[in-house]
Amino acid sequence: MEGDNNMEKGLLLTNKEETARTTLLLVFSTFIIVCASFTFGVSAGYTADTMSSIMRDLDLSLAQFSLFGSLMTFGGMIGAIFSAKAASALGNKMTLWLADLFCITGWVAIALAKDIVLLDLGRFFVGIGVGLISYVVPVYVAEITPKHIRGAFTFSNQLLQNCGVAIAYYFGNFLSWRSLALIGIIPCGIQVIGLFFIPESPRWLAKKGRDEEVEVVLQKLRGKGHDIMFEARAIKISVEVSKQNSNTSIRSLFRKRYAHQLTIGIGLMLLQQLCGMSGIGSYGSTLFELGGFSARIGMTVLSLIVVPKSVMGLILVDRWGRRPLLMASAFGLCLSCITLAVAFGVKDVPEIQNITPVFTFIGILSFTMMFAFGMGALPWVIMSEIFPMDIKVLAGSLVTIANWFTGWIANYCFNFMLVWSPAEMSLKLYFSLHSSSLKNAKPSSILIAQQSPGDRKTSPAEEFSPLAEKFNRRLLLGIGSSSVLAIGANFGGVTSFVLGLSPEFGRNLKLDVVYPISGYRRCMDTVEGFEFIYPATWVGDQTLLYRAAEKSERETSLDLPPARISRRKNVNEPVVAFGPPGSTGELNVSVIVSPVSPTFSIEAFGGPKEVGEAIVKTVTRSGQRTDLKGTLLEANLRQDSERNLKYYELEFKVESPSFRRHNVAVCCANGGRLYTLNAQVPESAWSELKHEFHTIAKSFNIIS
Repeated sequence: MEGDNNMEKGLLLTNKEETARTTLLLVFSTFIIVCASFTFGVSAGYTADTMSSIMRDLDLSLAQFSLFGSLMTFGGMIGAIFSAKAASALGNKMTLWLADLFCITGWVAIALAKDIVLLDLGRFFVGIGVGLISYVVPVYVAEITPKHIRGAFTFSNQLLQNCGVAIAYYFGNFLSWRSLALIGIIPCGIQVIGLFFIPESPRWLAKKGRDEEVEVVLQKLRGKGHDIMFEARAIKISVEVSKQNSNTSIRSLFRKRYAHQLTIGIGLMLLQQLCGMSGIGSYGSTLFELGGFSARIGMTVLSLIVVPKSVMGLILVDRWGRRPLLMASAFGLCLSCITLAVAFGVKDVPEIQNITPVFTFIGILSFTMMFAFGMGALPWVIMSEIFPMDIKVLAGSLVTIANWFTGWIANYCFNFMLVWSPAEMSLKLYFSLHSSSLKNAKPSSILIAQQSPGDRKTSPAEEFSPLAEKFNRRLLLGIGSSSVLAIGANFGGVTSFVLGLSPEFGRNLKLDVVYPISGYRRCMDTVEGFEFIYPATWVGDQTLLYRAAEKSERETSLDLPPARISRRKNVNEPVVAFGPPGSTGELNVSVIVSPVSPTFSIEAFGGPKEVGEAIVKTVTRSGQRTDLKGTLLEANLRQDSERNLKYYELEFKVESPSFRRHNVAVCCANGGRLYTLNAQVPESAWSELKHEFHTIAKSFNIIS
């Protein structure tokens, strides 16, 4: 019975594939690759402790230093634009060598700079190198590691970035800015040498048609005793599929059917940059000084928590899931910004001004930790999952460029947001939570840095204008803007609750793609052209892509098909499937899309009752098994008069001595495709889930 009902019962089974060993070469290769990530981290944290010393030594204005600080992200945007093309044409190893050349040249220029020109040029060069690194490193690591440890090894990229940030934060307290720049060269030098001893990515070799090298490299990475033939074939299939999608134009991204994915991808990146982490990460010591807290102590503490917080994020994402962690992160950012708003709001209120240093420290520390838990890494993870294969590369490039560009604007504007006092100007130019909390606080440390010791006649506290009468306005703005992001992130389910008051309104706007509404979430497949809602607590099947690749490999292989699968050659795999976490397929909903003639009409087979009886006979194999009985319980017609579509809604049950199952199905044909939604549940649970299953069936629609 297990094999006969594999299509219906096995949708959520995990794939049992041979597990590859973690070889020494794999570990060494990963270490060499992620050395570049360390340079990325150093460049990100470089300006946090060096602002006042660089401005003093080179006599820079605030605007000049802000430009210097932001050039890394601007250069990163330029590097990101060409990163995919460079990696495809030159290979991952050569692209990393090119990135190392830019980074080493940039860091040397910064260390030797005597004026603003060489300083900015060096920062720009480092940015270009970092832009190349940001794409190549995670891709390179993912392509050489087996999938059962891919997540952990890919995380090493984020880990080394955080190590670089921690080093910049810590040693920035003791080293000069020129010496700190030289630290960024060390990992580049290690990588330049180490790249000679590690293999190229098997996927890139396959793209270049070097099939023999693909197998040789895989064998070295997996170990001598491991069978690499299946993985080698899967790589070749994946490369062929990517070649077929390589003709996708940039215009195709802006089709209506991709609007939701593109909005989510770009929107998350904008929130990631505009939430304020660029400013806190790049100018942390300035904020500590503004709050009256020791910058050295504050930056040292930040350097000690940078790595542990990233490890904690890795642990929590596996236990909580992406969405809950993103919501918790957004809420934590809101509270942190409110804390900073209170800290700077009461700075000149005599009765309670002593809490400012403590609240400043708590606000910055909690903001950094909350950002790392969710908003820092999860937008990249979500971006990699929401785009269909045919636009994944183009969409990923566009979203990455949007991230770098927004980061450049945010980084450049941050210092000006601290100086400019008009509330409306700050909110327009820097739509960030904590900028609305800090926009009226004048940075005494910046003003002091531009004065000689003899010119400084007032204390930092006296340089602040009275803020007591403005505190309420700033606090309300901080709370208001924080609440906007909290609602956008569905903190505490508040957005889902509000939308649940009028479910049809939210569903008509397709908001249930993002927010669960009345306990349901929407599955929208813009490639195959269908949508339906399903219980929000259910999870998707992660093995469908693997089985699709296996099927494609069988179809293109010149070998004779194995006897065990030849009898299933006409069975279509589901496009999507959802079920409760941990389910083995007894309870699930799935959709199968079968190619048919463009003139195919489901009415040619009769009405809903005739089609339902035919399906029941197919499921029970037309009486071949006497112990398997199927009964059609209900058959209805649902019409879409606007699009001239007819949906056959069927309800039937299948029984045998070993199981009893209840099914609800919907069939519809359109544009050369036959769509079949099938929801199944054990008969014992039917009465409890009857309403949900009928809701799923009624929501199934063709959108292509």
